[in-house]
Amino acid sequence: MKTREQGMLTIRVLLMLLVLVLSSACWADSNDDLIHYSQRQQEALVVKVIASDLIVLEDGRRVKLIGIESLGPPPVVPVKYDSKGRVIEEPQPPTISLQEQAIDFAQDLLENKKVRLEYDVDPGDTHGYTYAYVFLPDGRMANAELLRYGFVKLRIIPPNIKYEDKLQQAYQEARREKRGIEDF
Repeated sequence: MKTREQGMLTIRVLLMLLVLVLSSACWADSNDDLIHYSQRQQEALVVKVIASDLIVLEDGRRVKLIGIESLGPPPVVPVKYDSKGRVIEEPQPPTISLQEQAIDFAQDLLENKKVRLEYDVDPGDTHGYTYAYVFLPDGRMANAELLRYGFVKLRIIPPNIKYEDKLQQAYQEARREKRGIEDF
């Protein structure tokens, strides 16, 4: 009887070891995928700029540029009414808001261009966006260019930190030169 119990114990121990080995191998593979994800790249055609930090590719994917955040929609000018309820038209200076300038700049920079997307650790979010660094045909990073001209805010969110230093430098240049965003 002791031999049978020892045999069963040996089988259980071996099964537990097998489970441990297999689970650690699976964990290592998934961890390697995260590490190697940041080395993945692909080329794509940008068909539309939705916001200064959001583009649409030819295949319909929406790509959020890593490390930056758009300034939001242009400010709304309040409408004033006279005592009879008619709109009082006040002369508006012929200026373009910074948000509109940012969209125009991003469109000139990215629309109808074949770009290289480079991914970091976190591939996307629950809203259907893919996160990427976007490189222009001449090699410049669009994320950094938008920062350098002060058209977007710096927003580093770990674990996507591969080019944090480059983005910080572009942001500091915009600050030094007082480009774009007024709250420097």
